[in-house]
Amino acid sequence: MSPGGVTTTVGAPAESTEDDYFQACRAAKTWMQQQGGDPRSLIEPYLATVQRGGPVGAGDFAKPWAELTPGQQSGVIVAVEAAADDLCG
Repeated sequence: MSPGGVTTTVGAPAESTEDDYFQACRAAKTWMQQQGGDPRSLIEPYLATVQRGGPVGAGDFAKPWAELTPGQQSGVIVAVEAAADDLCG
């Protein structure tokens, strides 16, 4: 958990389908592009948006953060980091 109260790591291996991962990555990348600036600096703000239930589309596997399993939460975090590194494909 970050000092701002955002979960940035989960002690579980990432679990997601290829489609879920791609959609989460693309949603994060789109959000980051709309914000502008350094994508790496936007990881935590994006995760904060997802975790409080903000409108991020497929970025959260279409479930509230609290309903995701730890593996799915980890999968979202991995997808967001990939988006920041422009690795969505």
